[in-house]
Amino acid sequence: MALAVGHLTELGYQCKDTSATESFDLVATTGMTSLKIEVKGTTSDICDSVMMTKNEVDLHRLEKGKTGLLIVYGIRLQRGSPAPQASGGTVEAMIGWDIDTWRAQPVAFQLHRQRTETKNAK
Repeated sequence: MALAVGHLTELGYQCKDTSATESFDLVATTGMTSLKIEVKGTTSDICDSVMMTKNEVDLHRLEKGKTGLLIVYGIRLQRGSPAPQASGGTVEAMIGWDIDTWRAQPVAFQLHRQRTETKNAK
């Protein structure tokens, strides 16, 4: 996240972390412009797909042109104790992102038990 914030700051934005309370990671503001930003990271050297929740997808569709997607790829992880350490990475920033230029493919299902009434249950 720090790399994404640094990138946006270099572009002249002030950033507020909203990842704990909203369905997007950052609000990036410059002048009268405010963007809702999603940040995704990967250790892959290229990134041509990302996973998003339904709420994230809904937000980007509803507020098209007022959101952004920042992908940090090529992150290197040092796995060790006490916790893994991330370093490196390259930022690809899509400001004013149009989610509909990407193909959305569902990859998970939420299953709900269907309740049926049992006659004469005792």
